[in-house]
Amino acid sequence: MPLFSRRTHRTTRTTRSHRGGGLFHRKDRDRVAGGYKAALSNPNTTREGRKHAKHKLRSMGQSTHVPFMTKVKRTLGIRSGPRHSRTTKRTRF
Repeated sequence: MPLFSRRTHRTTRTTRSHRGGGLFHRKDRDRVAGGYKAALSNPNTTREGRKHAKHKLRSMGQSTHVPFMTKVKRTLGIRSGPRHSRTTKRTRF
């Protein structure tokens, strides 16, 4: 008998698990759409990821427009804000 295994195997559920129900644990459609819009302008997002985000936004009825300058910045790898370098304060005694 293996050390870290279960004695009985779990079976698959036939009933639907409780997901997304209730008053407080629902996805906010605007925030979901905002995440997809952010993925369109994020330089680290893959081409496949941007394609998926566009598809999802179109199915939600949202705009998929990305400004031209954002596309240029993404291509050149220019960030929207300055990258702060970490400076450490040294105290010598």
